[in-house]
Amino acid sequence: MLLRMKTWKPNRIRLQNPEAMNEKPTVINELRQLITEYFDARLKLIKLETFEKIAKVTAVLFSSLVVALLGFFLLFFLSMSLGFYLGKVFDSLTLGFLAVTGLYLLLFVVVLLMKKDLMEKFLIERIIGELTKNEGDDEHAG
Repeated sequence: MLLRMKTWKPNRIRLQNPEAMNEKPTVINELRQLITEYFDARLKLIKLETFEKIAKVTAVLFSSLVVALLGFFLLFFLSMSLGFYLGKVFDSLTLGFLAVTGLYLLLFVVVLLMKKDLMEKFLIERIIGELTKNEGDDEHAG
């Protein structure tokens, strides 16, 4: 029986066009560079958006604080005026200011019982509204 022996031929590595070999690494390098630049730009955009939202919330809180402070002074002087007026009506400053104190005690109890509905929801909705407001909304509002 005859055995046929295969002759050994070394595997030849196909050489590609040298220009194509040089082209692939540069395309990959360019792609890698573009991806890196994209992620850097995206990170900068996220940082800027975060800073903008923090600035908006800070501005809303600060303006709310100023309004609350002015409202406090308005209420304070109106209360003083009401106390003096009721003092003349009752012929006693003590009774006049005691009536104003009773009015504030009643208001305090109402606010204490309804603070979640009145204040907390309002503040939460306002802050979330500022955080989720789109730039397009700002342009239409202004």
